[in-house]
Order: sequence, then C-alpha cells, then structure tokens
Amino acid sequence: MMNPEMMEKEKGNQTAEKRTAIHDPQERLLKVGEDSINQLFKAYFNNKMTVLIFLIRAKQFKPDERLIETVCRFLDDLYRHMLAGGFQKRYRLTFLWLREFFQQLPDVSDNQRDRAMGFVRSLYDVFGIPLKENI
Repeated sequence: MMNPEMMEKEKGNQTAEKRTAIHDPQERLLKVGEDSINQLFKAYFNNKMTVLIFLIRAKQFKPDERLIETVCRFLDDLYRHMLAGGFQKRYRLTFLWLREFFQQLPDVSDNQRDRAMGFVRSLYDVFGIPLKENI
C-alpha cells in the first residue's frame, strides 16, 4: 500500500506526462537538444550575416584580407555543410557570386550591392530565418 506522499507524487507524475506530447523522457531530452541547437544555429547565422550585411552597406570601408577569407569560409560552410542537398544545385551560383562580390570590395557598384542584399535575403529565406524588413 502506498503512503499519501507517494500517491501524491505518482499523481503529479501522471499529470506532468499528460501535459507533454512526448511521454518518453529520453525523447523529451532529444527535443530540448534540438531546440537548443536550432537556437544556436540561428544566433551563429545572424551574427555572421550581420558582418556580410555591414560589408555590403559600407561603401567606404576597405576590409582586410583576413576578414574576406573569414566571410568566404562562412559562405563555403553554409553551402557545403548546412544547405540541404536539394538546394545546393539551386543556390550554387548565388554562393559563387557572393564570394566574388566580397573579394572585389570596396570596388563594386551600387547595383551590385543591391543584388548582394537580394542574395542575402534569399539565404535567410532558404534557412527559414526571418530577416527584418528595414535592412
């Protein structure tokens, strides 16, 4: 026979299980892990893309070679490791164009800067991350 404390604890466990869609504790941990990884990726993506947007918008700024190499490596990582296989073929020229654009900075036209921002918006879309409209 269970004492009243154990009965109350068991009732609490049953209530907690009813409140979640994932009843297996192991699966619940995996879901929490996925959410954390998703948030980390979004933060990483937004931080790196902020640098790209700054470089696109800053007309008088001459970036050093190391910064351009870092930007190009980020674009390569996105393309090779984080972009789903079906999208790689579709976005190949976008990534190549952006790499070339950043290597030409600051000697690019306003039209090229606008086109680069369009490509950046498309990257936000393909990764499903919202981009503020006023950027």
